[in-house]
Amino acid sequence: MEIVITAWALDSYLELKHKHQLATQDYKHAVRPDVLLLRTFPRDPKFANNKFWSPASLNGANIPDGFKMKWHNLGANRIQLRLPVGMMSEAFLCHAYIKTDPKTEARQLAKFKTRLELIRRGQYTECGRLL
Repeated sequence: MEIVITAWALDSYLELKHKHQLATQDYKHAVRPDVLLLRTFPRDPKFANNKFWSPASLNGANIPDGFKMKWHNLGANRIQLRLPVGMMSEAFLCHAYIKTDPKTEARQLAKFKTRLELIRRGQYTECGRLL
């Protein structure tokens, strides 16, 4: 499966780097290798681990085509990093965020739900692909 990097994903990555919330080492050794597993989805056993991969849900209902990649206690600040992924004919990386509390999580997932609809309509900017 091809992995599409949306402008939202790139912007969020750059923001996390700018705020020093995601170290280069964590990106290179944890986040990027896990994201590259999407190329062979769902064959890797990590996708069976709900602490790493799960359906995205908002107000108790699953978001169609929406999933979350999750990293726990990442880096020196021990952040809870989330990366919503739209699983359609390709894997669309939407935007990464740090989970701090349930309200923030709900806001980010509402944003994700809207962005998935924009992707379905073709109203998104593709910044690149991970092949």
